[in-house]
Amino acid sequence: MAAQQSPPPGPVAEIPIAATVMASFAAVFGRLALVAQAAKGAVALLIGAWIISLVLPAGGGVSFFLILVSFAATCHFGVNWCRIILFGPEALPAKSLSWGEIHWRFFGYSAFLALTMMLMAVPLTFIGSVLAAVFGLMGSAGQIGPGVILVLLVMFAGMIYALARLGFVLPAAAAGETYGLGLSWQHTAGQGLRLTAALAAVALPLTIAQIAISLILLQLFFGLSMADLMPTVPLPGEELPAEGPAPAVSPSEPPSILGVIVFNLIQAVANLLAFAVVFTLLSFAFRTCTGWVPGPGAPGGTSSGSAEPPRLPREDDAGFGDGSDGRPDR
Repeated sequence: MAAQQSPPPGPVAEIPIAATVMASFAAVFGRLALVAQAAKGAVALLIGAWIISLVLPAGGGVSFFLILVSFAATCHFGVNWCRIILFGPEALPAKSLSWGEIHWRFFGYSAFLALTMMLMAVPLTFIGSVLAAVFGLMGSAGQIGPGVILVLLVMFAGMIYALARLGFVLPAAAAGETYGLGLSWQHTAGQGLRLTAALAAVALPLTIAQIAISLILLQLFFGLSMADLMPTVPLPGEELPAEGPAPAVSPSEPPSILGVIVFNLIQAVANLLAFAVVFTLLSFAFRTCTGWVPGPGAPGGTSSGSAEPPRLPREDDAGFGDGSDGRPDR
C-alpha cells in the first residue's frame, strides 16, 4: 500500500492467548453467512473436481488431482477469509472464482508450510523417541503405550510451532503485502510459544469435531462404524497383531454417486470451517504482533467510511504501526 509504513523490527504487542482463541471462534461461527460467501469459489472448485474425477480412470493420478484441487480450494478460501478478517466484508471479491497473483502467493506459501511440516516429521519422531527413552516410556516392540503418545505429541507441537513462527506470511499474502518468511519469524520472536498454545487450543477441539463428523457420516452414508474401520487396533500396552492389519471393510452395498458427493461436500464444509478458525487466529495474531492496519483507500481503510473489520489490535496509523498501541480489544 502506498501509505504503508515499514514493518516494525519485532512484535509490537503480546498475543493474548485466551482472548485470541475466543475471538477466532466467534469471528467464524458468529458469521456463518459470511463464511459461506467466502467459500463459494472453493466449493465450486471441489464440486467440479469431484464430477471430473468420476469420468477419469481410477488410479493414483485421480487421487493426486483431487488432493491438488482440494489444496487450491482451501487456499482460495483462505485468501477470501483472511481479507474479510483484515479489511472487512467489503474486501470479498465480486467474482467467486477469481484467481490472481495474491492467490498464487498464498498457494506458494501454503505449499511451503505444508512441505516444511511434513519434512519435520522425521526429526520430530527421533526427538520424541529419545525423550520417551529418557523418561522410560518406551514399551516393548509391537506395543502402543505412553512412548508412542509422547512421540505424537512432540510431532504435533513441533509442527504447530513451525506454523506459529512462519504462518504470518498467509494473512500478509492475502492482504497483498510484500512480506516474507524472515519477517514472520522476526515478528513472532518471543511469541512462538504463546501462538503455539493458541493454535493448539483451536486445533484440538476442531480435530476432535472433524473425527466425530467423519465417523457419523461414514455410518450414515456407508454403514461403516469405528469398529469396522479399526477392528484390530489394540489398547495402549497391548501387543499388535502378528499377522498384520486386517483387510479393509467394504460397505454391504456400493454407495451411490450422489451419496459420495454429499459425503465429500459435508466433509469439505467441515474442513473449511476448521481452516477458517486457523486463518482467523493467524490474521488476529498478525495484526497484534505487527500493528498492521488497512491503509487509506483500501477496503476497511481509514478513509473508506466502512464498518471496522473484526480485529484484536487497534492502531491509528495505516500499514504497520510503531508499537505504540498494539493492545487487544477487551
